[in-house]
Amino acid sequence: MLFRDYIWDFDGTLVDTYPHEFAILWDVMKRHHIDSLNDPELVYRQMRVAFLFIHRMPGMTEEIFEEFSEIRKSPAGRAHDPQIVSFPDSATVLGAIIEKGGRNFLCTHRDGDTLSWFLGKNGLDRYFTDILDADEDFPMKPNPEGLTALCLRNSIDPSEAIMIGDRIIDGLTGLNAGMSAALVNYPAFLPDGRSPAEDAAAGGVKYIANSLTELARLLEIL
Repeated sequence: MLFRDYIWDFDGTLVDTYPHEFAILWDVMKRHHIDSLNDPELVYRQMRVAFLFIHRMPGMTEEIFEEFSEIRKSPAGRAHDPQIVSFPDSATVLGAIIEKGGRNFLCTHRDGDTLSWFLGKNGLDRYFTDILDADEDFPMKPNPEGLTALCLRNSIDPSEAIMIGDRIIDGLTGLNAGMSAALVNYPAFLPDGRSPAEDAAAGGVKYIANSLTELARLLEIL
């Protein structure tokens, strides 16, 4: 393997959360008659880049966004269709890292309770040495403060570690923490039509793959 320690984003990287999240958001938007309903594809692509874009949509107030946030964390939200499922190769790649003497970590903006529920539901909870979630209240990515804290408490050497995510912001977080970075399971294009892969490469992200299996081969995990 090219690295000893692998720090993963959760949503969209190991688990296919976006169809589920979008369905909840869509219900909230319809309930409040938000104007952006006339372009669902754009809303979906904006959400895939960052929830910050959703926050700024025409008609989206702080109260409506908070309603969406609360529903997505609630038991009713977790049960909303379509259900969240892990990518088919997530467990294989995570397990192969452990078998080869590596370690897996999570660095996510997800709250701890919801994260634990989804990890357990998808059988992924046993693969992680430590998890940094939103409950620790570190600054948002790409600020590396939380990732640096994760490294310190687990004796992670950044030169032997890589941050992996489906958004450019994940890779930038890793680079800002002094480690390598990878982009995986990314959308075909950003809301403005730019290529995530091209932007990531230009920003210093070295490893770019369309699937976890492809990435695992690049990193000599499989």
